[in-house]
Amino acid sequence: MHRDHGNRADRKRARLKYVVDDMGVEWVRAEIGRQGAPLSPLLPMGEFAVPDLLGWHAQGDGRFWLGVPVAAGRITGPVRRALREAVARFGADPVMTPQQDVLLTNLAAADRAPVEALLRAHGVDLAEALTPFARWALACPALPTCGLALTEAERVQGPIVASIEAVLRRLGLAEERISLRITGCPNGCARSYAGDIGLVGRVPGAYALYLGGDFAGTRLSFKLFERVRQADLAATLAPILADFAAGRQEGEEFGAFCTRRGPAALAELVSAAARSG
Repeated sequence: MHRDHGNRADRKRARLKYVVDDMGVEWVRAEIGRQGAPLSPLLPMGEFAVPDLLGWHAQGDGRFWLGVPVAAGRITGPVRRALREAVARFGADPVMTPQQDVLLTNLAAADRAPVEALLRAHGVDLAEALTPFARWALACPALPTCGLALTEAERVQGPIVASIEAVLRRLGLAEERISLRITGCPNGCARSYAGDIGLVGRVPGAYALYLGGDFAGTRLSFKLFERVRQADLAATLAPILADFAAGRQEGEEFGAFCTRRGPAALAELVSAAARSG
């Protein structure tokens, strides 16, 4: 199908997914059936959810795992020393997660308290020490590691999270589960186009602001502003978060709220706050 119907003239669209987008799912199903066995009907699938793997969990075999948060997935310094000792002393098997954290698995029940004490002694923050906003934030490596990066991501995750957290606390939203994804370039390696808040590096010190995705990453966001300086991110989001706190529907998450309000209304909120401030 891609050979016969793919757009080889435009490299950006030379992918099978664009054939599906152009021709439609039913055409694809019929074409596959014409070439061989028809596709079976779709199996029922429950609603997708992101599991919370941090903290202690029973494995189901009498042993336990401990999910340890690792900021931007960078295992270095005290975190590295603590994890090395946990593996050496307790035989923990480390497992990396797509959320940039590490699971210390196959731990005996008797090891739970000593492992926690070991991590705390090295100054490692466990899940209960983090707000939901910090707990679920992601950032790509960006500068200086990635040659494609246009600005910082990993190294500014802490300051950006702290500035937005201050707004959330002021509005009574500190315990709200909102996903933040930061990437240093448009490639989006931290899934910045599918979270509640996406920051995409454009030029040094400035980001495109995306809103309207969802926590599970199953809905694409929309671009609200092309360039927002890092120092202005919290102030730009403040009137939108205030409107969310005051006007959300029951059970409505932040990304769904932004999608319902739409980019024009959200941009006007920010403009009105700038005029009055």
